[in-house]
Parts: sequence; structure tokens; C-alpha cells
Amino acid sequence: MPKSRLPLFKRVFGCAVGLVLLTTGCQRSTKSVTLSSGTPQGYYSRLASQIGDAASRTGDLAVENRPSQGSIENLKRLLDRQADFALVQLDVANNAMREGKIQAVAILADEPIHIIASREAKIRSLTDLNRKRVGVGAQGSGIRFTSEYLSQAFTLELREDSSQFGEAFRKLNARQLDATIYVGSTGASDLLRQQLTANPALQLVSIEPELVNYLINRDPGAYQSVTIPQGIYSPRPTIPDRDIATLATATVLVTRPDVNAETVGLVTWSILYNSRRFSRFYPELQTGEARSLLQKNLLYIHPGAQDVYAQNADPRNAWLRYFESNNDLQAGLVILLGTSGIGLIIQRWKRDRCKKLIAATITRINELKLLLPQNAQQALLGIEDLSQEHRLMFIEGSITSDVYEQVQHKTQTFAEQCRNILEQQRKQFVLNTLLILDDWQASLQVDPQAALQKLTYLKQQYREMLIADQVEIQAYIELMELTLLSVMTLAGTAPEVRSSEERSSIAP
Repeated sequence: MPKSRLPLFKRVFGCAVGLVLLTTGCQRSTKSVTLSSGTPQGYYSRLASQIGDAASRTGDLAVENRPSQGSIENLKRLLDRQADFALVQLDVANNAMREGKIQAVAILADEPIHIIASREAKIRSLTDLNRKRVGVGAQGSGIRFTSEYLSQAFTLELREDSSQFGEAFRKLNARQLDATIYVGSTGASDLLRQQLTANPALQLVSIEPELVNYLINRDPGAYQSVTIPQGIYSPRPTIPDRDIATLATATVLVTRPDVNAETVGLVTWSILYNSRRFSRFYPELQTGEARSLLQKNLLYIHPGAQDVYAQNADPRNAWLRYFESNNDLQAGLVILLGTSGIGLIIQRWKRDRCKKLIAATITRINELKLLLPQNAQQALLGIEDLSQEHRLMFIEGSITSDVYEQVQHKTQTFAEQCRNILEQQRKQFVLNTLLILDDWQASLQVDPQAALQKLTYLKQQYREMLIADQVEIQAYIELMELTLLSVMTLAGTAPEVRSSEERSSIAP
């Protein structure tokens, strides 16, 4: 080759190699961001841990979870640049959003307003709190903000108590408070569930429809009308014993407008890609359309998050989308690579990459097989996540259709195996339950005390199966109702068991 042409060749060759290397997905240095959350072991802290896991797994981001007293402190940290992201109640964040100081990343849960009152206090509605002793939340918490907002909106004179949530319940049970206010996702607080179940003297109170409508019209971006469903905290005894009309705000992940758009995009993509893992906080994500739910009722969304929602794709692959939409660039690159040995290198690289993907898939399936049969539900979730990864890789063009079909066949076969095991376990569970019930009914006539012990064993078995995800909650409730029906049916023939059962709740 003439010397005069050598530098040009080197430049062209170098550019081509650079483009090839970009497609290999070289390892990236891990970025670090800070997230202000909530009290240790609390709802916001657990949600922040889930965000950290998703960001580490999907976005190559390390999230530092910084504890706090709640929404108000989180918002202040964000505005003071002491954190990059914050978990805040939407009503707390609303004014700062309007002023352009912060922007939303994602809605992560609905937070109904719970008014928990002592039955002796004769509180039947929100306005009945006037002049009562009410726990309004600790300083710095979102509960405190919402409590003060409600009292000001409806000119309520509350005898306020600023105790932490757990201490407020102690005072409520000791009759030192008449009521307390809680703002949070239904089911997110184990303490609330335990207190409502253990103390029948407590009740949930509705908010009057006219007050709900007034606040929604006054501040539509912060509140919406919701219902706390009957029995959501306990099926037996039924808690609450009726549907509770109330207001709800939302848990929103927020950031500042000046935070890097790519970083915001990575956090957003991590949440969107792993949306099903957030369903423990936001149940609608289990079956609903994640992109719509994560943006629900948001008006001020960070551009980095908005791009991810619009493209439904990893923001790091934006240049690939540009390449796919630019036919001239594609044609030029094809000519360049097709007339050199680089094309052969790329083909070989693709084959090697596909082999590695298939091998990695087999390895992952073998790891998940170790969970069978005891943890079939966990194995099923794992294989469905792996299948989703393959689907996105295929959409992005990272793997060919024939390789995608191969790995999908393997994942779908294993998923079907998991479903079969779960179905067999469910049938066996029902059969075992019926056998135990038959045995219990037979022994009831002979030895009522032994029958009671068997019933206790049956209840414990139900709980363990539910905790181990070996039975769905609906089947659990139905079987508990079946047991209760047997007790009611046979109680007339066994007074000893009937009196014992009246002293022992059959519900979990």
C-alpha cells in the first residue's frame, strides 16, 4: 500500500473499530447517587432499598439510602443539594413542583389518608376530630404536613400530639389520644395492620364526600378520591368492616431540574424495567401498564424521565436508535465494514456473543431449578424476569431472531414446569386440607379437645403455606371460610368446641 494512503486507512480503520467496540457494551464505571428516604425499617426506607436494588441491577448505579424523618425533611435535603433524589408525598412536593424547583421521576404508590379513632371517642367523620386529641405525625414527616393541611382547610381545632406513629398507637390504646392520622399505602405498615387486628376498640373513619370533593377541586394535582376496601387489613375479623371513603395523595420520587438527564433516565429505566418488583408497594403494577401508572397525574416530569417513558427503552442506547433511524449512516457503515475484514470479525463476535447468551441462559435456569419444588413461585418470577430481558434485547437488536427463539423456548419450557408444580402444590394443598377437615369432623364427635388441636394445626398450616407463596391469598381466604363454615355447622353438636372456638379467632 502506498505510504500516502496509509494514514487515511488507519483513520478509517480506527473509526470502524471504534463503532464495533461501541456495540459490545463495554463495562461502564458505576455512578453513585444519593436518595433521601425515611425512618429505618419504615415504608419509605424499604421502598428506597428496592430502588437501589433495581438501579444496581439494571442501571449500573449505586444508590446511597439516607434515612430521614420523612417527606418534609427529604424535600428540604433535595432543595439544599444534600441529596440527588428524594421520596416525598405528592401533596408535600406540589408547591415546589409548581415553582419549578423540583421535578418528578415516578409515582411509586398511592397513599390513602387513614383516620384511626377509638370507638369510645364517637368519631364518625373527619369533622368530628374538632377539639379532639389527635396524633398528627412527627415533625418533618409527610403525615404532619397532611394533618395540618386538613385542619387548616376545614378550620379544625385539633389538640395536636407530635408522637411517632408507634408511640401514637400506645397513647391511643391508653386512651391518651382520641384518634391518630396515618398517610401511607394500604398494607405498607405492618404496625397499622397489627394494631387494627389486635385492638377491636379501634376503627377506621371515613371522610365526608363533600370534603373530599372540595379538596380535589382545590388541589387536583395533590389529592384524589379513593376507597379503602372492606377487609383489606384482615378478612376475619373483617377490618375495616365496610368500605372507607377517603382522600389519597401519592408517593413520588423527585429530583432537581439540574440533575444530569442521563442519570435521571437510568433511575427511571431501572424502575420501569423492574416495575413488577415494586408491586408490593404499588399493587396495580402487578397487572397494569407500568408506563402509565408511573406517570399517573404527574404534570412536572424531569426531561430525562420523560424521554424514557416516551421511548420505553434504556437511555444508554439512544445512539443506537439514532443509527437505526438514519439510513444513510447505516448504508455507509455497511459499505465500510463489508469491504474489509472487520465484517468477518463482527460476524464472529456476534456468534460468540450468542453462544455466551445461550450458555448464560442455561446456567441461570439450572440455578433456578435449585429452588424447585419448595420455592416454585420464586423460580417462576426469576424465569419471567429473564424472559423479559431477552425480549428487550431482541427489540433493541442485540440478538438475532433465531437466538431469541432458542432462549425463549428454554425459558418458556422452564416457566411451564414451574406453573405445573405450583398447580400440583395447590391441588395437593386443597386435598390435604379437605382430608384434615374430614378427620377433624370425625374426631369432633369423639374427642372435642383433640378436634380443637387439629383445627389449630390446620390454621397454622394455612399461614405457613401463604407465607411461603404456596397458595394464593384468594384460595387461602376461601379455605379459611370453609373451615369456619365447618365450625359453625358442627358447633351445635359439640358445645365444648363451640365455646372454645368463640374464644379463639379463626382468622390469621
